[in-house]
Amino acid sequence: MDEVTFESTGSEMFRSDRYFKVWQYSVGHRRLLLRSSRDMPPETRIDIHFANVDLMLLRPHYDGLVIRRADAGECEKAGLDYGVEVEPGRLFVLGGGLRSFVVSAPPQWHEDEGAMDDPSWFGHMRGTR
Repeated sequence: MDEVTFESTGSEMFRSDRYFKVWQYSVGHRRLLLRSSRDMPPETRIDIHFANVDLMLLRPHYDGLVIRRADAGECEKAGLDYGVEVEPGRLFVLGGGLRSFVVSAPPQWHEDEGAMDDPSWFGHMRGTR
């Protein structure tokens, strides 16, 4: 598992050319999982886990994915646009601009050889075996 550390706001944390889907969201524990399955080469899957999700604006899938920590201006704009307080360090932009984002604890990711429907390395979430 790679835990994210930050050097500066706006810095890129994760980049992949792979196809990712919004895989699961657990309401009770406010957990979000994005997954790139191993149905196409390479023969691995990548799970990206967001914990303590307060707000999200997502696409159903991403053909390539970049995650970066938002800067102060983006935090302020998202807070004003969506009527929530966005603490610095809790807004993570997926792609460019504020068209897709998650307000949460820092994301983590893990790559393994699990099957598509195997539970995530981040623990069981409803809907997986």
